[in-house]
Amino acid sequence: MIAAYMPFTYLSESTACILASLVGPVVVYQPLKTIIPEHLQGLAAQGRVDIRTPMARDDDRLRAALAEFTDWARMNPGKSTPGASYFSQRQGDVPFFDETAINRIRTDIKRYHRSDPLADHQTDETEAAFSARLFLALAQENDLTTDHLDHDLNRFNALEKDFLKTLADADETGFDRQSFGAGIWRDDPGAKLTGQRIRAWATLAAADSDLPELLITTSRAVTDTLVETCGDRLCLEKLTEIRLVPPSAGTAPALIRVLADLAGQASLPSADLSALKRLAADAAAVPAVTVTLLVAANQTPASVIRRMASATTIPPEENNNPNSVGHTLIALVES
Repeated sequence: MIAAYMPFTYLSESTACILASLVGPVVVYQPLKTIIPEHLQGLAAQGRVDIRTPMARDDDRLRAALAEFTDWARMNPGKSTPGASYFSQRQGDVPFFDETAINRIRTDIKRYHRSDPLADHQTDETEAAFSARLFLALAQENDLTTDHLDHDLNRFNALEKDFLKTLADADETGFDRQSFGAGIWRDDPGAKLTGQRIRAWATLAAADSDLPELLITTSRAVTDTLVETCGDRLCLEKLTEIRLVPPSAGTAPALIRVLADLAGQASLPSADLSALKRLAADAAAVPAVTVTLLVAANQTPASVIRRMASATTIPPEENNNPNSVGHTLIALVES
């Protein structure tokens, strides 16, 4: 069973390590083959992720629109990226990723609509795919910058703690060592433009001729949005929530076999979950992750992704795998 990371096209090394320890290398879809971050290429070389670029049409058009948008964003810096207000000197490197940016994306899509005679025959599907890939390329740049900012914030926090340790008289004056550094804000990247992220990612993923059989995310905002907006259409239900310890490097992924068995059950969510719950033994006493498992019973990953994608996009009914799982599991992993 292969898992796909959703609805993002970028993940940090620490996240990749955790997910790989749970379910093995995850599929990470990319909107454009020529802009894959070196960091992701390194993770792929280590066998921690599987990079896929299922769409390759209109690459030149996409690169031109992306380049123009990036130039515009650098001349119109915003503060919507978490941490940007703290690192104000880096504002020019932070993508302007908000509703204003999305309006700009729509404008670029219209500007780069082909003017040749074949343009009249372009389908809505083609434009939906282009829009999704442009959105994901910009979202990836935003997520990459945010990850760098988080890294810098972590370094600052470590320096701050070291500094506080040198204040010999701080305790006598009632100085609170713990709360001083607690105000640095961390954001769920999926909380921004969540619905558009999901639709854009699903549009890209739907083009894959060999869809993975498990969906995995690290964003609670994403699972909450799926339940609220697609819950009825997908018959999405919460199966269980467990806390477990990711296995050490070199050992078999902790979850993948159990989840594969669940996805192949004749009936969900009434299946026996004892094998899954056994993995949670004594997890609360040590550093662990929380895994919340959702299920779209009696729906294949292909049909679930089709319902997540744009209405104008018609992906394959199935993923051409005769052994395709009968239920789609969505795992939320939170550290």
